[in-house]
Amino acid sequence: MSKEVTISLRGFLEELPEEVAQFLTLTAQRLMTAEATLAQTIESLEDSRDVPACLLALDKIRREFYKIDNRLDDCASILVGYEQHMNSPPPQSTPPAEGESEE
Repeated sequence: MSKEVTISLRGFLEELPEEVAQFLTLTAQRLMTAEATLAQTIESLEDSRDVPACLLALDKIRREFYKIDNRLDDCASILVGYEQHMNSPPPQSTPPAEGESEE
C-alpha cells in the first residue's frame, strides 16, 4: 500500500511558472495514460464481458485520477501563492530610529 506524503521544494521565484508547467506536463501524460487504460477497459468489457477485470481496472484508474487531482490541486495552490506574491506591494523599508546609523 502506498503512503501519501507531503514534500516541499526549494527554488527561485522567477522559475516557479516553468516548474509548475513541468508538473502539469507530467500530469497530462499520466492523464493520457489513464484515458488509454479506460478506453482499453471499455473495449475489453464490450468484447469479453470480463466484469471482475473491468472492476480492477476501474479501481486502478480511479486511484490514478486521485493522484492526478492531487497534483492539479498542488499546482493550483503554488500558482495562487505565486500570484499573491507577485501582486503584493513590495515591503517598505523602515527608516532607522533616532540615534541609529544607517549601514
